[in-house]
Amino acid sequence: MADNQNEMRAPHRDLPGLGMMFRRRSNKQCDSKPSALIFDFRQELRRQKRTKRRSLAMLVGGGLLAGAIGGLVGTNWPASIASAQATGAHTFAVCGTIRKTCVVDGDTIRLEGVKIRIADIDTPEISSPKCSAEYERGIRARDRLVVLLNGGEFELRPIGNRDEDQYGRKLRVIMRSGRSLGDQLVSENLARTWTGRRESWC
Repeated sequence: MADNQNEMRAPHRDLPGLGMMFRRRSNKQCDSKPSALIFDFRQELRRQKRTKRRSLAMLVGGGLLAGAIGGLVGTNWPASIASAQATGAHTFAVCGTIRKTCVVDGDTIRLEGVKIRIADIDTPEISSPKCSAEYERGIRARDRLVVLLNGGEFELRPIGNRDEDQYGRKLRVIMRSGRSLGDQLVSENLARTWTGRRESWC
């Protein structure tokens, strides 16, 4: 019986050792798992930050692109053109059946359908001339204005406090490099500086 009792008690004597082994393994597992969890948490946090940064960059980039597109649309919109925005991406010809961007006469143009009176000059009439000399000079002024407008970028500027004349035409001065294109026509004897009243060309 003693032998049997010893054999039965032997496992109990080994229990403390088994307990130590169990605790050591558990401690190792506990030591390893938290560090793994912390590492995963930090990595996930970094990943989320990167995602947020990408989303923010895309949002900002999209906003800038939308702003740029909006700016281009605004520049080409007739109201903006008539309110003195710089323009140079248009080709002018003498107005015919289609009157969108063209020259009516020496002091009147259409730009994207908006009728504009060049406010600082007066040129000979073409539609109702008083004599053949006025008509001929009016044709020369008109054709010269086509060439000048197609010579590069220009800017439309308001003059005084009036936005339109009695015919609904926008009153603007056409500027390029600090000089009025109307003054160019005056220097070539194809226009007169506007003084507030018309004078005879005959």
